[in-house]
Amino acid sequence: MKVWYIRLLIGLVIITSTCNLSAQQKWTLRDCIDYARRENIQVKKARITAESSGVDIKQAEAELFPSFSGSVSQSYNHAKDAANDYKYKGLFGGQYSLNANWTVFNGKQNVNKVKQAQLEKESKDLYAQEQQNSIEIYITQTYMQLLYARESIKNNENIVETSAAQLQQTKDFLDAGSITLAEYAQVESQYSSDKYNLVLAQNSYDNYLLQLKQLLELDIMDEFEPDFPNIDDNEIETLIPSKYEVYHTALQIMPEIKSNKLGIDIAEIEKSTAKGGYLPTISLNGSLGTSNTWNSSYPALSTQLNRNFNQYIGVTVSIPIFDNRKNKSNVERANLQIKTAELSYTQAQKDLFSTIENLYQDAVSGRSNYNAAKDKLASSELSYRLVREQYELGMRNTVELTTEQNNYANALQELLQAKYTALLSLKLLNFYQGQEITL
Repeated sequence: MKVWYIRLLIGLVIITSTCNLSAQQKWTLRDCIDYARRENIQVKKARITAESSGVDIKQAEAELFPSFSGSVSQSYNHAKDAANDYKYKGLFGGQYSLNANWTVFNGKQNVNKVKQAQLEKESKDLYAQEQQNSIEIYITQTYMQLLYARESIKNNENIVETSAAQLQQTKDFLDAGSITLAEYAQVESQYSSDKYNLVLAQNSYDNYLLQLKQLLELDIMDEFEPDFPNIDDNEIETLIPSKYEVYHTALQIMPEIKSNKLGIDIAEIEKSTAKGGYLPTISLNGSLGTSNTWNSSYPALSTQLNRNFNQYIGVTVSIPIFDNRKNKSNVERANLQIKTAELSYTQAQKDLFSTIENLYQDAVSGRSNYNAAKDKLASSELSYRLVREQYELGMRNTVELTTEQNNYANALQELLQAKYTALLSLKLLNFYQGQEITL
């Protein structure tokens, strides 16, 4: 193969890799969510807990089968021997056995243990899903705050730029003797205040960016650049779903509801297990064994093993007669646990409805505030523009100018706040209906 062709291929690979890297540099909201659902430490710990529950299932299932063990022991005995005129004599001996035991019936306690372990595993899987959902909500909230802070920076940059131009014009008025030094100082103070607000907006952005990076469990050296989509009115004006429809759907799909419902089933099985303590336990057991003694006066090893070979098989029935109230206490505790699980399930439903109701109210009020804030911004912007033009003509004073500028700045911030409050609530309402959160 020619050298120039090899170099061409290498160049194409490098260019492609660079393009892919550039394409992956910006993180969308969905990228952040998907990454956090995989890599967040709390999510990983929840998955490990679920895996450990799988081990418990295998252990519970194994207890349904017989146990089998073997033992080998060697001993040395040094004692007086009556057959040898009570002189000390040392003997080496060995014992060998195989033992088996099988619990045939114990009031279905072993069977219930398997069922409980399976439900516990399902509950831990749901908890892992709940952790994933929680991190998705946290990521969405932080990402929205980041978008809000970024737009706030842009607004403050524009205000600072306009304020700087006004300050320069006011300086020209001062030099021309048209205004007093006090009036100039007021505009200069406004300019300093606008720069301070810009610094606050930048600090807020940096703080939310750090929070988002920490939620993603990114290393301190990892580069992170979020993607900032354009949010238009269509995102805010989408249909707000009925809170009752959202709640009805969430009851069917949210893992915290399913988990609490499973808690009742687990408590019922614990009660059945406790009742099994009143019933007899039947077990089969058996063994094979032999022994030998190492001494010249004894027969050969094979002969001893054959002569001492023994077999045993038996049935053990254990009937509880008086157990110091142990079984009765277990049943009473199980009944109380059922009531607690039922209350937890009810509380989970109430908490879910409260969350959805608050999100719905935030979405409705946020949209109303957004529409009102747009009208307020339009009027504030017009008023500020007119006052500024009149100020340039010497028809307005600095107090009127700075007042209108502050009104305009406040209207911008109110619009942003209403915009992202409504957007966040809408996205979370859709999330509780089982939809992916995207921007």
